[in-house]
Amino acid sequence: MSKQIIGREILRYDQVASTNDLACEFAAHGAAEGLVITAQEQLAGRGRMGRQWIVPRGTSLQFSILLRPPLASQHATRLMPMAALAIARTLEHEFNVLPTLKWPNDILLDGKKVCGILIESSIVGEKLAYVILGIGLNVNYTMRDYPELAPFATTLQDVLGQEIDRSNLERALLAELDAYYARVCGGESLTDKYRTRLGTLGQFIRVASDDTILQGVAENVDDDGALILNQNGARVKLYAGDVTIIKGER
Repeated sequence: MSKQIIGREILRYDQVASTNDLACEFAAHGAAEGLVITAQEQLAGRGRMGRQWIVPRGTSLQFSILLRPPLASQHATRLMPMAALAIARTLEHEFNVLPTLKWPNDILLDGKKVCGILIESSIVGEKLAYVILGIGLNVNYTMRDYPELAPFATTLQDVLGQEIDRSNLERALLAELDAYYARVCGGESLTDKYRTRLGTLGQFIRVASDDTILQGVAENVDDDGALILNQNGARVKLYAGDVTIIKGER
């Protein structure tokens, strides 16, 4: 039996600015791999591209994990599919639901976002010093209180029609993340499993980043989780971006 890494130490806070920022501070001071920073409330939580991520206090799972994987710096992005698969598997096992994944970092239920992932890494020279894996999972509140988000986002309470024991869910999720992380560190490729759950593939999409907008067919993902976009036969590899599926196009 492999030794637990993720969750062997958990620091719990009532209120923080950002669990990712706090985890980065601990990492810079030499904290051990597997440290989990969790909070009841984040005042400056964020998603990808610096977007604000705020959920009602004490309702959800908001945590960041310090990892020091034995990966080359260019392969740090492999942790995004790893985390997405672990989250999807946990929800499937605990609640008998069928999550799908939206590239690059969303977990969906009933076609709406229930969980997001944010990865930030530190590279010293060419060496990957550490990775911070941030996860925000919407649990015990309703999107009826947020009508501007309801068309795009959901919560476990909305999907299941009841409140969830967050402590049990946290234990199950950290255990699944630990198991999947061990597989990645052991050299296993999760690409095929990721492709199977990825609802983005085969769709005509628009991908927006900080300074570009690209359109084409989401053809494939590679072993690092990068999306291969087919633009009329020209293939472009993308590592990040906001994806919109354009219906009726191919």
